[in-house]
Amino acid sequence: MTFRERLRAFELRCQAHMSEFRCPVHLCLGQEAVPAALNEVLRPEDWLFSTHRNHGHYLAKGGSEQKLWDELMGLETGVNGGWAGSQCYSDPSINFHATAMVGGLIGVAVGTALALKRQKRAGVAFCCIGDGATEQGVFWESLNAAALWRLPIVFVCENNGYSVHAPIHERQSSPFIVERVESFGVRAARFDSGDDHLVNVMQDELLRASSGAPSFIEVACERECNHVGNMPDFRHGGEL
Repeated sequence: MTFRERLRAFELRCQAHMSEFRCPVHLCLGQEAVPAALNEVLRPEDWLFSTHRNHGHYLAKGGSEQKLWDELMGLETGVNGGWAGSQCYSDPSINFHATAMVGGLIGVAVGTALALKRQKRAGVAFCCIGDGATEQGVFWESLNAAALWRLPIVFVCENNGYSVHAPIHERQSSPFIVERVESFGVRAARFDSGDDHLVNVMQDELLRASSGAPSFIEVACERECNHVGNMPDFRHGGEL
């Protein structure tokens, strides 16, 4: 079974047991492409900072599927003893951190990249965000800092076109995030989630970031499930 297949099976299992979980759960069904690519390129010395929709990212970094399940169930055997739930768990042993705050770890990711550079340590910081996080001021400030200080960081935006239920055309004057990113002097590229070259792109940008060339990768994808749990979804003007 490939990583992508294993991830999808895990998320479908979560979907079937949603009523048993002790916390809000955001599934990544339909957004498996980025975790699958990250799983191919991430090294132990690299860092991964994630979002509230983080299961795929955690497993891609080498996290334990059983510990993640136990965390969702609120068990002591979970990643953080059942206290963090689906959104805010961290696993320092594999350099992984997640947050429920939109854009909440962008500054931390940049700070980590700065520390890696100053301490001359191996590793690259990968900062995964959704399109909604690009509407936070810290994102643009962090882009500027990364470009100015030539930091070993790769920003990866999973653009599913929605921030909760609000479509991107109602929130941003232009859907082309990469164009705005490039104006900060950061190399940026946009891909479709079905692009077979995504793994190679991730590998290339990791190597570039290692030499002090930060980059931004936007991946267009589609969220198959509701925003959170089994709550009603209003992405298309009505309940799904």
